[in-house]
Amino acid sequence: MPRRHERARERPGPAIPVERPLTATPAWAQAGGAIVRAVTGEKGKTYRCPGCQQEIRPGTPHLVVIEEEDVEARRHWHTPCWKRELRRRGFTVA
Repeated sequence: MPRRHERARERPGPAIPVERPLTATPAWAQAGGAIVRAVTGEKGKTYRCPGCQQEIRPGTPHLVVIEEEDVEARRHWHTPCWKRELRRRGFTVA
């Protein structure tokens, strides 16, 4: 008797994971006196992270932090660097 194989087009596809949108800011990232926004990095610019002094290359999701409502002083942070900065400032990070 011949073997029965399901054709690839007849098989159900993998389940699509439910993730937060790339532009949604995680709750742990908020800090007193600062506005934090998650960005996708699609702008095509290279930024320098103040936490590690390394480049944030285009296409890399990261956080934009605006402290004390001073838009001109906004900084682009790697997500792990911002977590480290929050711990240094005494905030609890999940």
